[in-house]
Amino acid sequence: MLESACYSEVHMKRYSVIQQTVRAALSSTVAARMLGISPRQVFRIKANVRKHGADGIRHGNCGHTPANAKPQRLRQRVINLYRKECFDFNFAHFTETLADEFAIRLSRETTRCWLRTEGLGPKQHHSHHHRRRRERKARFGTMLFLDGSPHPWLGPDLPPLTLILCTDDATGMPLYGQFDPQETLNGCFSVFYHVGRRYGLPEALYLDKASQFTTTRHGGTHVFQRDDQPTHFEIAMQTLAVQLIFANSPQARGRGERINQSFQDRLVAELDHHHITDPAAATDYLNRVFIPKYAKRFGVKPRDPAAAFKPIPEGLDLRTVLCAKTTREVANDNTISYQGQVYQLKPNTRTVCVAGTRVELEEWFDGSLHVRHDRAGTISVQQRTGPTRPRRQTARSPHDILAVA
Repeated sequence: MLESACYSEVHMKRYSVIQQTVRAALSSTVAARMLGISPRQVFRIKANVRKHGADGIRHGNCGHTPANAKPQRLRQRVINLYRKECFDFNFAHFTETLADEFAIRLSRETTRCWLRTEGLGPKQHHSHHHRRRRERKARFGTMLFLDGSPHPWLGPDLPPLTLILCTDDATGMPLYGQFDPQETLNGCFSVFYHVGRRYGLPEALYLDKASQFTTTRHGGTHVFQRDDQPTHFEIAMQTLAVQLIFANSPQARGRGERINQSFQDRLVAELDHHHITDPAAATDYLNRVFIPKYAKRFGVKPRDPAAAFKPIPEGLDLRTVLCAKTTREVANDNTISYQGQVYQLKPNTRTVCVAGTRVELEEWFDGSLHVRHDRAGTISVQQRTGPTRPRRQTARSPHDILAVA
């Protein structure tokens, strides 16, 4: 009799049929058909049963460690590494880290099985939404995603930051990113500047309808805002001949959103693994280490090898375009006011009197101010200390009157 604790149901069925062939109650051809094996294999098993009894049913390697099995000490080391250093990595990311940092090369499935048997690994998420996948653009630089992703990037104990990331649609490659307290116009200008300096100008940007990108409020209770007046970002992109495409929902930019989710999983784990808690250091690690590694592993080849990026016009400083521009009137003492502060204009090299004229004020994305005059050219400015000028009251709109009432 076979013990079920030692033999599977397949073994029990095979032993029962082979016994009938030994007693000549069943032909080898019929037994082979019943067991789904060849008659030659039936002869071999029958000879083993006659020689070894019930043990002849099982394969000779049954109960032995496979020759290609990984050592137990390696399995334990991998489990210990995950518990102590990489506890928030997913299976694929942890497998890649084992190969890159610890010279341990395993398949993703081996890693997953080892960790799951210990109750380790990320929670499984199941999505039941059926959506249509948009085909990627054919050329590198045809369309870029530019988006901010707020998240506790440096750990739950530190204030959350926003990762402003620019990604190419055709290849899925992140191009540049930086960490800021929040998504701002200057932050988006800064990311676009670094992308432009390295790759050139894209044909189009795919954006959400954030306030720094476009005007979405057509009129409010307190402030009347016209939607026919472009934002500083729209003016800059129009100057550079970059088309803006605005999505009506996050799902419309699904490819960019998935990259943000992947970064929230992988990048957070790596920043914690390397004990990076400073936003500037995190930005440096992101662009110097993480993005090249991510692009090499997950980037795809575009269908058309010719890049669509346009070169920056010769002699153009992108910072003079990627900025907020306003017009100010120069007072008799050669000062201008901006956001409640007074700035002194220094003497210009062309000895042109600018008092009483209008100048263009540029606020670059690094926070510096630059003044330009039609005849005097670029004029240096210096912030004056002391009491500030009161801000001029703007005319109240009918919406403001209704709000007060």
